[in-house]
Amino acid sequence: MFKLTGKKVVSVGGGKVASRKIRSLLTLSMPAITVVSDRIDDSLKKLCDEGKIYWIRSKFDENVIDEKFDFAFICTNDKETNERAADFFIKKGIPVNVCDDKELSTFFMPAVFEEKDFVVAISTKGKSPTDSKEVKELLKNCLKKRS
Repeated sequence: MFKLTGKKVVSVGGGKVASRKIRSLLTLSMPAITVVSDRIDDSLKKLCDEGKIYWIRSKFDENVIDEKFDFAFICTNDKETNERAADFFIKKGIPVNVCDDKELSTFFMPAVFEEKDFVVAISTKGKSPTDSKEVKELLKNCLKKRS
């Protein structure tokens, strides 16, 4: 787990997967998030309108990235774009999470939740986000019963 408050995070892609990851990040911390995408979904548009994220309205292109980021999330539905973006950020020494390619990823995004004094993170090392989500719900229920 990384403490992301104050860190610069970029998301390449602005669809449902990117939206889910960004909302998860904002739940636990307050990173400065930039989304690079020609379109974003409604929930990201709302976050942008509220000033919680910044949107670069462009398909991924190395030339639109003019600042240093601490972490990169690659979440497009185009494998070639994902590979090109991952390669670009990895060459700059930036940790990368590619939503659909655990081999390209240099870190994984666990399923995370808070309950009382606990912060719990579950990961299948990128193999099965669905399994992580199921285990998260089981543990969440166990901790609620414990109270």
